[in-house]
Amino acid sequence: MIKALLTTLLLSFTAISHATVITFEDWQYNSGYQIDWRVSIDDESNDGFFTFNIGIGTANPTGDILGFAFDTTADFDIPADLVNYSTYDFSNYTTDSLSCGPGCNFNGATRYNFDNLFKVGDQGSGGDYVTLFSFGLAKGDLILDETLFTRVAIRAQSVGYDCDTNNCNGSVKDISEDPTVQPPVSVPEPSTAMLLGLALLGICARSRKRQSI
Repeated sequence: MIKALLTTLLLSFTAISHATVITFEDWQYNSGYQIDWRVSIDDESNDGFFTFNIGIGTANPTGDILGFAFDTTADFDIPADLVNYSTYDFSNYTTDSLSCGPGCNFNGATRYNFDNLFKVGDQGSGGDYVTLFSFGLAKGDLILDETLFTRVAIRAQSVGYDCDTNNCNGSVKDISEDPTVQPPVSVPEPSTAMLLGLALLGICARSRKRQSI
């Protein structure tokens, strides 16, 4: 019985979570600033949604994110399919365009329209300086792979170095169209493993007690 329970316990540790993560790391910069943009998409952070996380890695140079755009092979209904996980307001949702409102455009960076665009925060930094935000798209029956989201772009204002002490007035319209897919990662089921482990320890203890009587 102990042997069978031990086998079950070991099998529980091989249970996997089929989480897929797509990252965009190869950026086309259209200015002298090369911001360390970090864009990832995963299918398990939030149940029922593809979760986008957008931010900056290395702090310099930095910028205030004003707009985000992406291409997809799916037909999302935005903003109906979109949920905002950030404190910043999203607005000016557009499709098949290069513009997401005043100052929020990708004109000159590419001649190919983006499938979906929206504005993040407000034009003119003030106290609304966006360097990190996230959102979700309802995934339905869609499968996350490198063909689902094929291009992303970030429009940023107030770009520069050491912006806490310097007057940063640069702007960028950066694009990435080479997604990298990380394969599903094996994740143990901790609660199941813990319960089985405790049960195994209890049985072993009772077995030793009987043998010592």
